[in-house]
Amino acid sequence: MPLASGIAGDADVLTINANARVLGATVKAGETVRYALTEDRHAYLVPATGRVRIGDVEANARDGVAITGVTEIVVTALEDAELVLVDAA
Repeated sequence: MPLASGIAGDADVLTINANARVLGATVKAGETVRYALTEDRHAYLVPATGRVRIGDVEANARDGVAITGVTEIVVTALEDAELVLVDAA
């Protein structure tokens, strides 16, 4: 769910002056969420709580994962998790 955005078309979010989007999600253990990107965008994912797998990388609470050059981010919760994702140009 977008929380803040400077991208045209995003509604009901805090407006920021950047070509970026900040999202949050709550994911139960065993669930998988997906987020589409274009290869020219960059993402930074932080599990605020819990433990997750992003591709073949595992991240614990408060770890940061930089993601670039992909068209989809696939996150699987290894434990109940709260996620924050920044999508930027």
